[in-house]
Amino acid sequence: MDALKAVNYQHAKSIRMWKTGCEDEGVRAICEFIKVCPSVVILELLDNAITKLGCEFISRTLVPEAKSSIQVLKLDHNDFGSEGVKALAEGLSQNKVITSISLTYCNIDETAARSIFEILIYQQSVLEEMNLGGNHLKNAGTIEVLRGVSCAKSLKKIYLSDNQFSEEDIVLDAIEKCMKKNQNLGRYDFRYNFISDYGVSRIIEILEVANHVFEVEIPERISTTTLTAFKERIG
Repeated sequence: MDALKAVNYQHAKSIRMWKTGCEDEGVRAICEFIKVCPSVVILELLDNAITKLGCEFISRTLVPEAKSSIQVLKLDHNDFGSEGVKALAEGLSQNKVITSISLTYCNIDETAARSIFEILIYQQSVLEEMNLGGNHLKNAGTIEVLRGVSCAKSLKKIYLSDNQFSEEDIVLDAIEKCMKKNQNLGRYDFRYNFISDYGVSRIIEILEVANHVFEVEIPERISTTTLTAFKERIG
């Protein structure tokens, strides 16, 4: 990164580093390069032991003043937790360029839900996909995130798989409000959560009204009868 910055290299469009062990100092170097190379549109730093500090470096490249061109941000499998998400939100909640964010398996719990909410409700956001799979939002966090999802004007798919939420009525009510309110969002991923026949039956009822929703991924452990009814409804 230092060498690329030194020669003022201007042609990089994507930076993808998986399992490099770059850690926070590596992230710092990458972000310093991005500041002088506005052509970078994809940043993938998967499984690199990034902490909250690394998230702060990334966040500073995402604020409007930085004039970043990054459209795709993937930070999967970094254990920065909710504190890292809060740091990222400082930049993402004002970003007008990013279309896809992936934060899977980052040890995010319900305490980050408000920060995610703030990212989603930004009125000038062009975010189309957010992947939060494999975290620990549970019921309270999922409900708060869905509140934000319901207001996200550009969002086309939300991934909430494997987040340990259940089919309690308060959660299903949040799903219903979201699906009915956000007419532009057609794809939801609810796999690997605690949803049985009861929850799927509620979703089927919701889809009777929210017929703009054309893809819902659900847990596999439901009866054949319910699954058949679901497939008929979703088309």
